[in-house]
Amino acid sequence: MKPPLLSRAARMPLRQLLLRLEAAGWLCVARVAIRLVPFPRLAAHVGTMQPPSQAAPVSSAAATETARQVAQAIRAAADHLPIAMVCLPRALAAWQMLHRRGVYARLHFGKPRGAGLGRETHAWLSSAGVEVTGFPVAHDCIEIGYVARVPASSTAQPHG
Repeated sequence: MKPPLLSRAARMPLRQLLLRLEAAGWLCVARVAIRLVPFPRLAAHVGTMQPPSQAAPVSSAAATETARQVAQAIRAAADHLPIAMVCLPRALAAWQMLHRRGVYARLHFGKPRGAGLGRETHAWLSSAGVEVTGFPVAHDCIEIGYVARVPASSTAQPHG
């Protein structure tokens, strides 16, 4: 049996606890934004729509570690919030956390393979070679495109 949430939080390193609290805050902001802000405006905040690409950005070891930590914090926070946090709020919250830390990320959109003409879609986030949110479901999707900003730092320049 797992110890109570507060007991586990009390034993957690302060940095990890603060990262999870930040993740919970951004998850809530993302969920509200999805309800109140038109999607094209939200997407424009993240960047511009790009066609699907297999070219992976080059990243530093620090960017990769940051992406791993953010992925873990988003997953942990989302799993403990009293409301369901599906793929898009998770991806937007993680994108915001990485953006604040200067780490390039791609917000991908796709449809599950074999999905009909319905509105079933999926969003996932990748950064620095890390599957940040929306995985493993993303592996079973056909990517429609991704939204990203042109990276400003030399630690995460996209390839061709």
